[in-house]
Amino acid sequence: MSVTLKLRSEALAQLNAATIAAHLQAGVVTVRTRMRHRDLLSRALTGLRAQVTDDGGSVVAAWEGRRITFVYGPDGVQMAHVDGPGLAEAEAQRLVLSVDEAYAAEVQRSVLARLKERAASNGMVVESERVNADQSISVTLAATS
Repeated sequence: MSVTLKLRSEALAQLNAATIAAHLQAGVVTVRTRMRHRDLLSRALTGLRAQVTDDGGSVVAAWEGRRITFVYGPDGVQMAHVDGPGLAEAEAQRLVLSVDEAYAAEVQRSVLARLKERAASNGMVVESERVNADQSISVTLAATS
């Protein structure tokens, strides 16, 4: 028996540019994100070549003369605060959306790794794996016995 699963990064974490624009005030944009996992967020930011610091209460990324500070809200969801001199709405959108895309890719990689681990421990092997044009990943698992 085989099972094919398709992992889509954009379904895992995606922000709306209109939401970001609605929160831009006085050179600082603050948006509620879907980025719940601090380690995946740090990996995503590092992958974007940001200088990342994590003080336990917030994750701060600095690059391109801009700073994004992520802090947890009361529901465990990250809030992103973007600032920097001359920050424009379009730039804030671009920065937050780029972090969101990188985070989604990290979530996708993490889910794929867990899937492979669990498949192996449940007597299954990866029969095939491919990255599709839309960056989703199709994985076919087969039972070993």
